[in-house]
Amino acid sequence: MSSSAESIEGPDIIFEGANGNECEAFVVAVRDLAFAKGMDEDHHWMLRFATTRLRGKALRWHAGLESSIKEDWNLFVQALFDQYPSAEGPGDAGITTSICPQYQPIHDYPSLIPGVRSKFY
Repeated sequence: MSSSAESIEGPDIIFEGANGNECEAFVVAVRDLAFAKGMDEDHHWMLRFATTRLRGKALRWHAGLESSIKEDWNLFVQALFDQYPSAEGPGDAGITTSICPQYQPIHDYPSLIPGVRSKFY
């Protein structure tokens, strides 16, 4: 395979339609790749790339979508999430900040200003 084809494909981003976790990982992977390539604001590129990475049940599901959904990144992602819902229960979702261990919640920014006490500490 040529290096240009490898760079277009990116990492092994494939969505087969197994479950909601795979779906979320797929959307995140497409967004991450688009960001890395400077294409994260080009929803048309993201949509075209994502649809080339569908396999199995996901590919068959995509074939049955209305044209308007096939032509809009946001509608496509919402349709994915509707078709492949999250397996999490209520209250299980959260924001992971392991990439940024120095993260400080926004509600505590006053403590970063000299002379201002935080109500949280």
